[in-house]
Amino acid sequence: MTVIEEKIEPLNVNGFAVDSGLLEARPIRRCNLDECQAHCCGWGVAIRTEQVDDILAHQELILPHLPPDRRDPAKWFDGELEPEEDHPAGGMVNSTAVVEDPTHPTGHNCVFLRPDRKCGLQVAGIAAGEHPWRFKPFYCALHPITFDTHVIQLDQENELYVEGGSCNRPDPGNMIPLYQLFDVEMKLAVGEEGYAELDALARARA
Repeated sequence: MTVIEEKIEPLNVNGFAVDSGLLEARPIRRCNLDECQAHCCGWGVAIRTEQVDDILAHQELILPHLPPDRRDPAKWFDGELEPEEDHPAGGMVNSTAVVEDPTHPTGHNCVFLRPDRKCGLQVAGIAAGEHPWRFKPFYCALHPITFDTHVIQLDQENELYVEGGSCNRPDPGNMIPLYQLFDVEMKLAVGEEGYAELDALARARA
């Protein structure tokens, strides 16, 4: 007899589909750069074309916060445009370039990652008196929460990172729902009102 798993429909929160698994409590904590060494920045990231234009328009604010060998704006993006298939807003995305770096756990990383393992775009935003995510790619700011075919969920690849790279840091004494653990990222995904709606839904279910 074949057992068919029941498909759990995503929650509808502020017009967004949210994986109900984000309501689960897990014994984990947030990552720590000293431990993971920005493992998730070992690759490039999809970035909306309007964000690419914004970064290039403010390159003078960003250049001082990157290593000298990464200060050529012409080499910041791979130039391969693709349709955005995960976020419901659609549009087109580019990707940040990947450069070799033997000091990084993966042997390579995003062109905007600095030797101190901080994002040069985030550092530039702070230095300019802006929000830390002013120039940071949307999916980087959102990580390890992501959109996957229009559904907001925990990045499944994050579960597979090895050698200390996962954002899911074990912590048996910290049982907390995922949407609360990654509250800042969830608010970016669904908005403040959406987060309040999700919180109320979670508490009602509890």
